[in-house]
Amino acid sequence: MPYAVRNSIVLAVLLILFSGAGGAYIYLHQEKKIEQIKKERAALQEELGDVRDLYNRLANVQRRVQTLTEAWRQRPKDIPRMESASATNAYLNRILAFCPELDLNVLTQEKVEQDGCGYVRYHLSGQGPFFSLARLIQYIEHGPKLMKLSNVDIREVHTLDKEKGTILHTVQFDADLLAYYTEQAPFADSSSAKPVEEVTFKPIVYNPFLSLVNPEIPPNVYDLPDVEKSTLLAVMKGRAFINDQHNQLVMLTEGDEVYLGYVSKIMPERRQVLFLLNKGGIVERYILTLRFQTNMPIPKNK
Repeated sequence: MPYAVRNSIVLAVLLILFSGAGGAYIYLHQEKKIEQIKKERAALQEELGDVRDLYNRLANVQRRVQTLTEAWRQRPKDIPRMESASATNAYLNRILAFCPELDLNVLTQEKVEQDGCGYVRYHLSGQGPFFSLARLIQYIEHGPKLMKLSNVDIREVHTLDKEKGTILHTVQFDADLLAYYTEQAPFADSSSAKPVEEVTFKPIVYNPFLSLVNPEIPPNVYDLPDVEKSTLLAVMKGRAFINDQHNQLVMLTEGDEVYLGYVSKIMPERRQVLFLLNKGGIVERYILTLRFQTNMPIPKNK
């Protein structure tokens, strides 16, 4: 047999053997692995879902994060990285410039930490007009620093103004002030909060502690005639004479001031004098009538 033919037969046999072995390996051994890989891919696709849907959801989340980040940077409140009593006192002093006649005491109580953030609790106490206290509360609520009031206790106090002879209505108050701080990086971004001098809000115009009817009557510090303790001695056109609470002779004309009110009308034809008296918000008509049983001399009309 020629050498070339023999080599061709050997190569053909080897080709057949390798092809059979390769086919057997692919179709018999690799087929199971391919089926297993297909099942794993189907399971992953079922678990992950549609790739396009995931991409759309990711894009929506990214836009939402960007919107929230911009909104956070425009927040009206500022959270400092640390809280100090001196800084808080200076901040409250700036607020007190807009709260006239308000006496405020600040006492540091405790520091509470909570995973990189927390607050310092201060106790506020003092006294002053209600509207000044209301402005203090509104500045704390609307001011640039993140602070909250809790355990607020307000009570009314009456004091006498001896110079004016009137009753001053003030309030005493106690409250806890929580001043927040944080060391977390996202909260440390600078905000566009306005300074406290530029804070605006709608002021409170109603004092719930001021009753329309005052049960307390102011004292008679100017020693005006107390008509309820006086006697009408004489009445004539435009003038009337009374014996006051000190047994003194006093001449009155219409419009003259008396204790708690004024002379409203002199009525000689009725031998009466009408007074209007304001008793704690309740206006009363009080009439003095001439009594002829008196022995006091009646002055003559000039």
